Amino acid sequence: MSISRPPPPIFDDISFSIGNTPIVRIKSLPTLVSSIELSNIELLAKLEYLNSLSGSIKDRVAKRVLEDVEKKKELNSKTTLIIPTSGNLAHKKGYKTLVLVPERTSIDRIHILKALGVEIIRTQNEAHYDAPESNFSLAKKLSNEIANSIVIDEFNSQSNFKVHHEETAEEIYTQIEGKLDVLVVGVESGATITGLAKNLKSRISGLKVVAVEPQHSRIQDNKPINPSSVKDRKVEDIGNNFTPPILDMSLIDSWMRVNDQESFAMSRKLINDGLLAGPSSGSVVSAALSYIKQRSTAQENSTRILCILNDTARNYSTTLLSDEWLLENDLMDDEMIRKLEYQRSEKYRAASVEDLQLPAAVTVPPNITISHAIELMLEREYSQLPVIDSHKKLIGYVSLTSLQTQLDAGEAAPKDAVSKWLFSFGGSRTNNSKRERYQLITPDTPLSELAKFFEKHSFAVVTDSERKWCLGVATKYDLINFLNHRNSGFS
Repeated sequence: MSISRPPPPIFDDISFSIGNTPIVRIKSLPTLVSSIELSNIELLAKLEYLNSLSGSIKDRVAKRVLEDVEKKKELNSKTTLIIPTSGNLAHKKGYKTLVLVPERTSIDRIHILKALGVEIIRTQNEAHYDAPESNFSLAKKLSNEIANSIVIDEFNSQSNFKVHHEETAEEIYTQIEGKLDVLVVGVESGATITGLAKNLKSRISGLKVVAVEPQHSRIQDNKPINPSSVKDRKVEDIGNNFTPPILDMSLIDSWMRVNDQESFAMSRKLINDGLLAGPSSGSVVSAALSYIKQRSTAQENSTRILCILNDTARNYSTTLLSDEWLLENDLMDDEMIRKLEYQRSEKYRAASVEDLQLPAAVTVPPNITISHAIELMLEREYSQLPVIDSHKKLIGYVSLTSLQTQLDAGEAAPKDAVSKWLFSFGGSRTNNSKRERYQLITPDTPLSELAKFFEKHSFAVVTDSERKWCLGVATKYDLINFLNHRNSGFS
């Protein structure tokens, strides 16, 4: 059923679009939690990862903190902002920006900051707030050395608390129509959970607030921990090794610790459900489900739970979204491993390229004309033709789309030899040919490897192990067709 709603207005500045994020129901709850009664549970998620600038709830904070500093007229066009967290909004507004981020910060987020022109300093992951090597201490030191600079510290900023108390909480209250039983929030600076809890608890009777931190975080108990035991902690955006001064512990009813594997695995499950949330959001939902398991019974009244999903999966393409990285770092749960093993081996049952029973390759020499090559591809319904030399060795291929494009642009003539426009697999680049990196695909190549090859390529040229003979051309269609026939019992 489609819902009619007015489109958002045209904004003069991207920062005006920050906030007013939606709340959605997580419909896959029965698949996320098993063996307990769930008919009385309504699990909601506020999609803070949809904030437009960085895909994080921190967009709200950055906007508010910067606005408040500007109101005090502490900045000018030559001011350098030193930020012990991400600083994309500050740079967008034209200020020279220096950010200090822990070593665990994903390379994807670093690339975004670099693209914005932000200067970056990496700091030790587990350095205590007061330690000389912490990002906060280094920020203060740099401020003393850099003229006309100011430190933006969200951990001690009332603006951080106020934006959630005055804005985020008001959005939530309106969206839920004042009806909520449990609020689940990840904790780093403590400002988000303090601002939300102080506002909503004053208006919603009996509201329980659950604070979430990573397994080795020490926000709740503020006890020192051996840095070597947590050097590999992967979850970003929540957790710390001290109790932030802005955090009001009296507003929190329960604390939940979630390990990295649970966080990343839950995030991937959310993604599969259409919610492109990052690892710390996975921590929050995992904590909410643990809370349900501990307290939910069939006799309880209906319970409405709201999770704050504060980071986007798009900031973690090389980590969270990479099966190889998750496997290498032991961050897959048993269900994910079973699915991966099925995709890699059981799905194809040790079949190889030979089992595709590809027709013999139709090849052309490099001196064939473009018109002849196009005619042949149209006749055979091919998109590519392998090109072989006089010794029948594969030297490259021509593409139907590429040749037609060159003809339409007037760059090529129908009587031109395809050698001028082929994609070469080796040797030096000549004329207009483009050199392609060749990956060996033979009849013995497992179909699981061929499927991985097709993640980046549209077709594969099959050769012998020494690449002397071109044996066939395979596409993802051939792979899908093979699986369909085998699963239907025809092969």
